[in-house]
Amino acid sequence: MEIKSLKIYSYNFKEQLDFYKEVLGFDIEVHTESFKLLSQENELIVEKSDDLFYYHFAFLIPTGSLRAAIKFLESKDIELLLHHGSKIINFKTGEAIYFYDKDGNIVEFIERPDLDYLHKSTFSIKDIIKLNEIGLPVDNPKEVANILTTNYGIKPINTKGFTSKFCWVGDFNGVIIVTKKGRNWLPTDKPGIINDFSIKYEENGTLYNFTINRNFITS
Repeated sequence: MEIKSLKIYSYNFKEQLDFYKEVLGFDIEVHTESFKLLSQENELIVEKSDDLFYYHFAFLIPTGSLRAAIKFLESKDIELLLHHGSKIINFKTGEAIYFYDKDGNIVEFIERPDLDYLHKSTFSIKDIIKLNEIGLPVDNPKEVANILTTNYGIKPINTKGFTSKFCWVGDFNGVIIVTKKGRNWLPTDKPGIINDFSIKYEENGTLYNFTINRNFITS
């Protein structure tokens, strides 16, 4: 699964724009009611909203650059979120760090060594490869995960790992993390809430898109 574009919503729009453009230094296209954050391979669209949402999403960074990314973020006075006292969380498939943005989104930088990207030990914001994952809290994770795999073309690595609380729908290139509403987002004590977003992605050469609106999926 290759995410091409993700649109989310922002209550603190001006603060978010300043955070991503001036503090982090992303390439940004600014519009009246939205801005588009550009990585090497895809885009994140942030649209102004009167609704209060917060999301979890992750950016893929080059393997070997995580510790340099920590120094980069801390040089910007961005506090990393700790897990059992550690800034780095180790998974079987890589390592990750987390921080909040100005909407309280849980933002992740993750390395995935199994992917065939250039390894490097330095980091700048232009090294971010792509938006790699988006969280989707819902009332019924297994049902939603099955809809995504049956009707929207996503080919998960392991459907046997689907549970009533957590479904990893996708692969290392791109994934939708379908969780039970109210389940805390790692490494925080913030429960997942139902959010609105729109996503475009490619699976096996075919383009797909859908919108989440108040827990309902529409094409």
